[in-house]
Amino acid sequence: MSIKYVSLLLLALAVLAGAAGCLSTSFGEITYSGGALQVHVENTGEPVENAVLQVMIMEVGALEQHEAFSEARYIDLERGANEYTVPVDLEPGSYRAFLTIFVGNERRASIIRDLEVAP
Repeated sequence: MSIKYVSLLLLALAVLAGAAGCLSTSFGEITYSGGALQVHVENTGEPVENAVLQVMIMEVGALEQHEAFSEARYIDLERGANEYTVPVDLEPGSYRAFLTIFVGNERRASIIRDLEVAP
């Protein structure tokens, strides 16, 4: 094997190993009811203390959107299913929720979901 081939193979393995960590945390169902956002997170990796859950909710209009809520909070990620409640008062209308989980400086998971709040 040539040095070039071995180097390429090692680089590919490093990329795959790095990507595997990104798949250990994912968002599940995101719902709003009773003045709170319910956030379900699945963690297939090791438990993590002091991860950060960042939530930004934008009110969506005809051709514009305005920030309605923004918060970052520390959470503990246990192995398996996790559920977090984020109190937020939203008026009836259309919203877009941007959620991100950070572990240290690494973005572990992110998602964008549309929400409809009924009167």
